[in-house]
Amino acid sequence: MTGWKLVVGVIAVIAAQNVAQLLNEFTLQRFLIGAGVLLAATLIAIAFSTLSWWFTTYAVDEEGVSLHTGMISRSREYAPRARIESVSVERPLLARLLGLAKVRVEVAGGGESYLDIEYIKSAAAEQLRRGILGIAGSSSPETTGERALAGAERSEETGTAGSAEVHPQNDGGTAAPGRFEQLLTDGVTDGELIAEVPTERLVRSLLRDIGFLIGVVMSIVGAAVAVALGIWQDGLNIAMFIALAPAAIAVPKYIFGRIESGWGFVSRITDRGLRMRRGLANTRTDNIVSGRIQRIELRRPLLWRGPGWTAATATVAGIDDDSENGAENVLPVGTRDELRATLGHLAVPLGTADDLAFIEHLLTVPAREIDGFRTRVRMYWIARRTEVTVLLPGALVKRGGVLTRHLEIVPRERVQQVSVDDGPLNRKLGVLDLQVGIAGETVTVSNLARAEVLGLHSVLSRDAATLRRYRDRQHWPQPALSLAAPVGSPPVGSAPDGSAPSGSAPSGPSSAGQQPRPAELEEEL
Repeated sequence: MTGWKLVVGVIAVIAAQNVAQLLNEFTLQRFLIGAGVLLAATLIAIAFSTLSWWFTTYAVDEEGVSLHTGMISRSREYAPRARIESVSVERPLLARLLGLAKVRVEVAGGGESYLDIEYIKSAAAEQLRRGILGIAGSSSPETTGERALAGAERSEETGTAGSAEVHPQNDGGTAAPGRFEQLLTDGVTDGELIAEVPTERLVRSLLRDIGFLIGVVMSIVGAAVAVALGIWQDGLNIAMFIALAPAAIAVPKYIFGRIESGWGFVSRITDRGLRMRRGLANTRTDNIVSGRIQRIELRRPLLWRGPGWTAATATVAGIDDDSENGAENVLPVGTRDELRATLGHLAVPLGTADDLAFIEHLLTVPAREIDGFRTRVRMYWIARRTEVTVLLPGALVKRGGVLTRHLEIVPRERVQQVSVDDGPLNRKLGVLDLQVGIAGETVTVSNLARAEVLGLHSVLSRDAATLRRYRDRQHWPQPALSLAAPVGSPPVGSAPDGSAPSGSAPSGPSSAGQQPRPAELEEEL
């Protein structure tokens, strides 16, 4: 599956650097020689890829997932059970045509901390995903032993490695769907439906996204200007069009990428977290567990405000995939009800009387009507009118954006590091910048009064020192934003033991968007 990538890359490099010479010296004999060399290179690349695939084996047991690769020199990658964060199944177009899939195991750590098992049969990939999630979600060796799965990419054909039997089962207890429905949805039909993006809404959302439209128009105009200048200087020739081919491909690729990021999107809540499916030519399914989420960002462009559509992305510990088609894109374009359902299963309590109503309030009203921290420096006149930071008992919320409103929600239990940036200009203006570090992301609150920043720094530093315990993440507050909380669950805004957050009392937004500061910040200021 990887051999063709090498061949295409070599052709692209040679053609881009020698296009004019190739056209000037073109003959039938040289064409046949080049085609023969290309065919030989293709066969060699396919042979090496096949050998690499043949010697690749994997195993899943109660301790974790291991991947063995290499022909002469063997190497081993290992994902311990306790550090497995997420499992996704990706099906590129060529792999889908061959009935194959790639399983990616995300591991807690730095960037690119994942293990890829590629390429196996689609049915085996689904069983493997369930098996890995089974051992990752278990808490004792006795439990994991019951769910263990071991195998090799060709276990059915060659018998090079054993495989414990794993029986597919519904994540949410629903009836098994038909084969045709399974094919269309890549098997994401189990569990409670949270969001489903129809094609009509996806297309309309792109036509209403000013940023997307500006990007497309500017790309087309840029390509047209380049062609016009080329014709004016050198006349009309084939070499010029070949040189501009990458730019001509980039625009359709960008448009198709935005379409594919939400095409066929469906999310369902299962006993193993939120499971999502998306993609047109290249499809993928992902699992996200609420306890791994470090930050949630909501985006509402200007022309989405009428129908009330919102896009949501999440920063997930152990996942470094910020592409539009990645696992972090938890809602490409959703209605208010779909946003409510998604946040109700992913976001921790914010500490207000009605968290979801307060989030909608922050996305709807002008920034000047929101009580919070904002810059008072006149030279930052846009930020004064569009940016505001609110400290809630359960989270730090930052609102910004001019045409597109952005809302960043950082749970206070996830704060890892807090720092203050100062400089000559900041000292002259009497302001400071606050950097709030979480796993895989940094949120910046800029140009606030020095006393306000120092107060925020003191409160959030205390949170980082006392609230965040990564080894105890199973005790972190669980999502409780939905109005219908489960029986026996702590009230919204409460601590894990059911008590109210220290130094504050939950309160909802008033008619003017007033939100009182937590008591500990009042003490600092």
